[in-house]
Amino acid sequence: MQKPQTSRRRVLQGMGALAATCAAWPARADLFPSQTINFIVPDSGGGSFDAYVRKFSQLMQPYLTPSVNVEPLTIPGAGGQAAVFNLLHDAPDGYNIGMVNVPGLFTAQYNKKHKPLDLSSLTWVANLGRESYGVAVSATSDIHGIDDLRKLSKTRKVSFSSTGFGSTDYFATRVFSTALGLNFRQVLGYTGSSPTMIAVARGDVDAVVHSLATLEAMQSSGLIRVIFAFQDHAAGPGIETAASVGQPELAEIYQWRPVAAPPAVPADIVKTLAGALVAAAGTPDAAAWARTAGTTLYPLDAAGTLAMVQAQRALVKKWKFVLA
Repeated sequence: MQKPQTSRRRVLQGMGALAATCAAWPARADLFPSQTINFIVPDSGGGSFDAYVRKFSQLMQPYLTPSVNVEPLTIPGAGGQAAVFNLLHDAPDGYNIGMVNVPGLFTAQYNKKHKPLDLSSLTWVANLGRESYGVAVSATSDIHGIDDLRKLSKTRKVSFSSTGFGSTDYFATRVFSTALGLNFRQVLGYTGSSPTMIAVARGDVDAVVHSLATLEAMQSSGLIRVIFAFQDHAAGPGIETAASVGQPELAEIYQWRPVAAPPAVPADIVKTLAGALVAAAGTPDAAAWARTAGTTLYPLDAAGTLAMVQAQRALVKKWKFVLA
């Protein structure tokens, strides 16, 4: 039986098609972005992380070439750890990014009950904001300041709501209570900042610690009242500060707003994402939104964000004794 013959022309055509396909592969990185980017909210929504993600999902789109949709995606749970778990297992293609709860998630390495997530493998993209922390009570509470908290803690444990181990509110609550010598307990498991504040408003717990921007937004509804700010300068009538109570180290604690991507995202994609986010943070629209939201924009590129993250890791290590 005669073997089939392949013409030289067909071989050359096949080789040409293969060469064209191979040549196209390296160029695919230049197509980023070419589809919708998911921007993850690390809680149940309604709080400051949600506000940041929703606003910057809109603001960054004009700075992406070609422009694509950026869609908020809510992944609540474990003080932001559920969102990071997803990022750690997503493809390194730049189409999944998310805000990360820093410095809170660095506390997870000191939790003896659970294996911590490996945050060192995340790709840090940019930072958008930075806010001081504060303490709030119910609008109808008899607690009006630190002296009232101390008096209460002599009769029973002062209760604080928290989203749980691995969140910045958990860390800040423990540092605050330890520094001021309070007898306290934390009620954990809330899925976001809004539920923790509602728990205070209902009287389920005595107080809550969150970013000032988050607390002040809820305070405007008349449900809670801010009594303390983690600041070294005046914070408003009736609000005590880290400086006024002689605990300046509390002013070192901020809620940062970094954006991360899965491990091993290529540098050119990181540059594109970081450029869009930092450019968006510099717009008049962003500045106007920040004033309304009561937050402080603090844009950093990828390198600056990595340096900030390393400093926050060291801060948590300094206070690790309160996490034991």
